[in-house]
Amino acid sequence: MTPVRISIAAAIGSALLLLIVLELIRGRRLKERYALLWLATGLALLVLSLWRGGLNTIAGWLGVQGYPPAILFAAAIMFVIAVLLHYSTVLSRLTDDNVILAQEVALLRARVDALEGETWPLATSRRQPRELPDDDDEQQQQEHVARQKRPHGPGVDVESFPTT
Repeated sequence: MTPVRISIAAAIGSALLLLIVLELIRGRRLKERYALLWLATGLALLVLSLWRGGLNTIAGWLGVQGYPPAILFAAAIMFVIAVLLHYSTVLSRLTDDNVILAQEVALLRARVDALEGETWPLATSRRQPRELPDDDDEQQQQEHVARQKRPHGPGVDVESFPTT
């Protein structure tokens, strides 16, 4: 039989996990599709930690005779492996999406350059920056430099584009 202290500690840990997951959902810091996996695991751990006879029964089915709470740790390790595998697939998909987005930005930047009258094959890093205005007004020069540093590429004045 599982010692009572171990069952109480596991139940407190499981309940704490459930409360943290619910708070993350409430604060919209955890999406529902990920929360279901965490909630199911927290509930399973809570049930196994409170139902001492059930933990012993499952341990007997799996051939664990020395220390039945080891099943709780094995379940937790399997959960961590499943989460890591899931996050690896999500990360792989996001990496592919980043490559596609970078390619689309490069194509759009080339199109903007072509619309500005520059030749298309010219790389943006080889372009000459625009000349500073003739006016010695320091404020105007600072605004011009700020426009040049925007992530839209050097020479692209986004304020001159028509807005709808």
